[in-house]
Amino acid sequence: MAVRSLTAGIPVSLSGQFRVQGEQALAGLEAWAEDVNQIGGINLGPGTGRRPVSVVFYDDESRADCVRRVTRRLITEDRVDLLFGPYSAGLTSTAVEVSEENQRLLWNQGGASDAVYRQGFRLVVGILTPATEYMAGLLPLVRRSDPEAKSVAILRVSTGAFPRAASAGVEDCAAALGFRVGMVREFDASIADFTPMIQDMESCPPDVLVGVGRIRNDLLLARQLARSNLEVKAVAVVATPIGQFIDEMGELANGFVGPSQWEVSGSYPNSYGPTAHEVLESLARRGHCVFDYPMVQSYAAGLVAQKCIEHARVLDDQALREVAGNLEFSTFYGRFKIDPETGRQIGRSVVLVQWQQGSKVIVWPPEQAERPLAYPWRTGG
Repeated sequence: MAVRSLTAGIPVSLSGQFRVQGEQALAGLEAWAEDVNQIGGINLGPGTGRRPVSVVFYDDESRADCVRRVTRRLITEDRVDLLFGPYSAGLTSTAVEVSEENQRLLWNQGGASDAVYRQGFRLVVGILTPATEYMAGLLPLVRRSDPEAKSVAILRVSTGAFPRAASAGVEDCAAALGFRVGMVREFDASIADFTPMIQDMESCPPDVLVGVGRIRNDLLLARQLARSNLEVKAVAVVATPIGQFIDEMGELANGFVGPSQWEVSGSYPNSYGPTAHEVLESLARRGHCVFDYPMVQSYAAGLVAQKCIEHARVLDDQALREVAGNLEFSTFYGRFKIDPETGRQIGRSVVLVQWQQGSKVIVWPPEQAERPLAYPWRTGG
């Protein structure tokens, strides 16, 4: 008699503004499922044996209304055993609302906003370092290179919880280190020109400029900054680490800093599952040659769910959530530990990378840094 597959469902952006990251997230989750099946499936314990994994997905079109519809479909029609969230903080918030309404556990692999964990939701497990900690190392990094650096400007998109959370982390750190936040300017997601904002800073340029927008906003801002005369000393935008950034920016990418959930060259402890080398080999065998963090974080989310199932020996969502709240372990992606009450990830931190002479290198934290920060930013090569 054939063994029934364990189904993993995910709403995924295969079209719209998050298409690239959505495709990467799906590739990572499917690679995890295929690798699990290579060893016979997930072990549910004596008397039950191993269950192979199949992935069910629908295009969420990068839209909240579509996420709501397909998440409900995965729960009520497909009755998936494991429910993974989409890419992006806003879409994840919508998916969590639906999963909570239906008393289903959501493995949050793609939404870093802290807001997800402040709404009283119980059935969510966070894989990612929260947005408030994305830029936690930026000002300490700058201060190491320039003890006299003291001013910060922040440009952020006006919609969504993630930009506010990420910039709030910078503001908190600024206050602690004695930096002055001289400008916090919001812009519409449809902005077509940052020139007026850049010109406003030219008479009194900040030492550090932080941009937090949608990917297309970050790319436009970075391009216009690189071509401007603004004498800022350090520039960080959230989109810096992704392949799309270097693809579109070319040599203009040099000098930009940004936060990354995971890097190929990073050093991460690993007590469970395949090594980073094995994961990347698996993805490469499936035709992938660019390993942005949306791809590996969804693979890691699968591993976390797998570990919890093997520990709980059941597929019950309440039991899995309790187990997740009590476990602490490491995968190739780093340490996993959540706040048992909220599900917020508290066990790991991001790294900061910088493009230098066409290569992306880790510059923070010090124990993982491959090169010193190129400072001022226009010396990135």
